[in-house]
Amino acid sequence: MNIAECNILMELQRSGSTSQRALARAVGHSLGVVNRSLKALHEAGYTDDDCRPTEKAAAEFRARQPRQAVILAAGAGMRMIPLNMEVSKGLLEVNGEVLIERLIRQLQEGGIREIYVVVGFMKEKYEYLMDAYGVELIVNPEYALKNNLHSLYLAGGEHLAETPNYHVFHMFQTHMG
Repeated sequence: MNIAECNILMELQRSGSTSQRALARAVGHSLGVVNRSLKALHEAGYTDDDCRPTEKAAAEFRARQPRQAVILAAGAGMRMIPLNMEVSKGLLEVNGEVLIERLIRQLQEGGIREIYVVVGFMKEKYEYLMDAYGVELIVNPEYALKNNLHSLYLAGGEHLAETPNYHVFHMFQTHMG
């Protein structure tokens, strides 16, 4: 299954719309790409004669659903000074919600249970998350010297070894108007 077919299948699952024009608008592909993709999805058994996702499609979604997440929260957020002089940017409150808590809840609502938070700046202020949300903290002692790639490197290896596929999805899609 290519990316266009995957996008279309996800849109069929999400919206239930089988209009090729609506699908083209929703996924940003031409009508020709949508038409070819729908044909390929049907021939592969991912959609039925009414263009509805089949059990094979549901099984594919379950098999490819992300199970782990890494939240990068090590940096000092220098662009946000003076807002974060006392509190790390991930712990800032917006509309009554602590940013990192909202993100963790949304990940958990999406079925992701294995969540790693890479911390550095004000790392001790994040420790409550382990008990409150069951996340694991990974400390980046070099957060001031190295960038997010180093934080991601620290989270790699054993933590992400079981993630053979890269998944592109918009986790906030259901939370947006």
